[in-house]
Amino acid sequence: MRKARSNRLTDLGELQLDVLDRLSRLGKATVYDVLDQFPKRRRPRYTTVLTVLRSLEQKRLVTHEERDRAYVFRPTVDSTHVRRTLLRDLLDRAFDGSPKDLVAALVDVEGVTPDVLAELKALIAAKEAPDGGK
Repeated sequence: MRKARSNRLTDLGELQLDVLDRLSRLGKATVYDVLDQFPKRRRPRYTTVLTVLRSLEQKRLVTHEERDRAYVFRPTVDSTHVRRTLLRDLLDRAFDGSPKDLVAALVDVEGVTPDVLAELKALIAAKEAPDGGK
């Protein structure tokens, strides 16, 4: 049986995840800094990004400090943790917890080239190594 979905990360919308990811890459940023990370054709409005950052702050995924009358935001969660949490949720909900089924679906996706398959094989081989690829 699948776990109930009630995680502050898995309940985020696409724009929230996008803003959080861009903020994570910057480390610390103003709303304008985050906006500059979007391509011009997909750039949301200033007020939209500010609202998203405030929403993420309410979920305790972002915090801010005031500097020279500007808010400087920073993530409170590591981007690796975000990816792992989202992947675990996808694995549980879409693949009944089976990593094998997830990988089978992944390699069946259009655009997976022989080079990508070779990289995946190398990642698996590293995990199989006695030191676990560390």
